[in-house]
Amino acid sequence: MLPLLSLKEKAVRILQNYADDLRKRLSHIKLAINQLENLLKTNHSSNSFYTFKLTRQLYFDWQNWLHFLKEKHGFEEITNLQNLRENMPTKIDYNEALYGMYRLQSTYRLDPAEMSIGLLRGKQYRCKKFGVLEYLMMGSVFYLDEKFQGAERWFKLALENYNNESNSKKFDIFGLSNEFILKLLMKAAQSSGRYKAALEYANKAQNLNQSQTFWHQQIPRLKKLSSIPEVLKPEKPNHFLFKPACRMEYPAKKYLRCHLLHYSPFLQLAPIKMEELNLDPPINIYHNLIHNEEIVLLKTLSNPHLKRSMFFTSANEVIEDFSNLRTCKTMRLKDNAHHNLMKNLNQRVMDATGLDVKDSEELQISNYGIGGHLYEHQDSAQSTNSSFWKYGNRIITALYYLSDVEQGGETVFPYLDLRVHTQKGSLLVWYNLLLNGTCDWRVTHVSCPILKGDKWIATKWLRENAQMFIRPCPLKIKPPQEYNAKIIDKMFMNENL
Repeated sequence: MLPLLSLKEKAVRILQNYADDLRKRLSHIKLAINQLENLLKTNHSSNSFYTFKLTRQLYFDWQNWLHFLKEKHGFEEITNLQNLRENMPTKIDYNEALYGMYRLQSTYRLDPAEMSIGLLRGKQYRCKKFGVLEYLMMGSVFYLDEKFQGAERWFKLALENYNNESNSKKFDIFGLSNEFILKLLMKAAQSSGRYKAALEYANKAQNLNQSQTFWHQQIPRLKKLSSIPEVLKPEKPNHFLFKPACRMEYPAKKYLRCHLLHYSPFLQLAPIKMEELNLDPPINIYHNLIHNEEIVLLKTLSNPHLKRSMFFTSANEVIEDFSNLRTCKTMRLKDNAHHNLMKNLNQRVMDATGLDVKDSEELQISNYGIGGHLYEHQDSAQSTNSSFWKYGNRIITALYYLSDVEQGGETVFPYLDLRVHTQKGSLLVWYNLLLNGTCDWRVTHVSCPILKGDKWIATKWLRENAQMFIRPCPLKIKPPQEYNAKIIDKMFMNENL
């Protein structure tokens, strides 16, 4: 956010300089007009002085004015603005911001009108109201995702605000008009099967522009379609679990408890506060394990090196993720970087889990952006044949929360009916493997989209080989196919969600 604000300030300052230069140029032109007007007001009698003055102005002065008009004023400011372009958001940034807002609305089922004024899930935030362009951009995302009724709601807001705008001519530079918005509304209504509404939009547009042949062609066709009983076209089904999982309310688990850990000599002096969140599989959160000074240092160390998150393909090839399944930036901190800090963080993980961090993965710092989220996934791997897994599978996930998030950003375990809110300074720990070493599908988890706030986490994955644990016989747990079907029915078929 800070780099964007700094960039905006530079752009505004350059535009102000450009405007000042144009005002100065305009004042010179007005000076020439005043000179000519004053000359015209003079008595036109045969006066040799008047004739000389008129000849001089029309011959000598006029050539200089023409030369002045041809000069490229503001060229330096235009060059400076062009140089800023390389630091401005890219097309990928812009598209991800749009889809981030779309994800927030579709995940939490926000009302467009409330969302556009900062009223989020019953809480009003201070923010500037959306403008016509924002409404149109949001509607276009819904339209491209074939959510036509959602697109129509955003386009309606765009039309209302366009009509209420006192100076709608400012949109001419973007090629926008109320007729253009009505065309979008007509297409959205028509695509969803609402032909009568589409006909109304077409009639309104024709009244604005009688000479447009486009509307003369559309209206007869829509009249014919509107005579057929309307059947709304179903929207594309949601193939991912994270949206209904983040919407759900989960019951409190009353049989859990909190206690102090003091099973080692050090912990007897400084016990760790542990809160049970789930018993089988065990999921615990350890409070006040990382201090604010350490958090600031982690952010300072990682911020210059954060890059778009990466995914592994089924062939264990690394790819950049532009699929909107994970929207965050990450980097890794080596254990020898700021040795005391990393040593202390590793020691606290060992104190909390009782396991060894030897051959564990480097600490991963993650920062989530607009609507940042991570879809349902497991941290462990089904196959550990590649060199990435040479130290074994991920037995433990230890996740430090480096910030609080006011709304959204929770870690949800949908198969366990568990939602964990971000708690700055705490360490969330869960086991990824069963006692027989196979993946525990029950700890499939989601990082919910961030509605208000900024989410920073630091994750440490412990590998199984260093733990030297004995594998007993396989556990008998309900097959995941049956459980998946039950959860999906619960989330997608319940009309109260």
